[in-house]
Amino acid sequence: MNWPIVFLLLANLALLSWSASSIEDLDPPPNAAPSLLSCDEVILDLVPCLSYLRGETKQPSAACCSGAQKISNGAKSQAAKKDVCTCIQKSLASVGPYDKNLIPLIPQKCGIPLALPPIDAKTDCSKVAIYV
Repeated sequence: MNWPIVFLLLANLALLSWSASSIEDLDPPPNAAPSLLSCDEVILDLVPCLSYLRGETKQPSAACCSGAQKISNGAKSQAAKKDVCTCIQKSLASVGPYDKNLIPLIPQKCGIPLALPPIDAKTDCSKVAIYV
């Protein structure tokens, strides 16, 4: 596991937790249905996937698959899937280079019924419904 990247993600997570403006950006609108997953949980669940997304390993680890399964279990509504996409998008912006095309392969390689788009800064997470 690449510990500097894990540290960077956890530091990013802490900054998001302490910054009111960042939290407001990540929280759904007041009239939206509550998601079963927080962005913090999504980040922690996907940290083990970084080595795969960076091309350092050929397969997602068991911990990565476990995290993806948790996300699949918690992201059932369209609003929750959009929130997961937005969270992943904002989190990956701070980790350096990665292959966005490996993101959809994580659920496939882990045998999980979850469809994720190739997520990067240009992904329109409001249209994530086309991927489910």
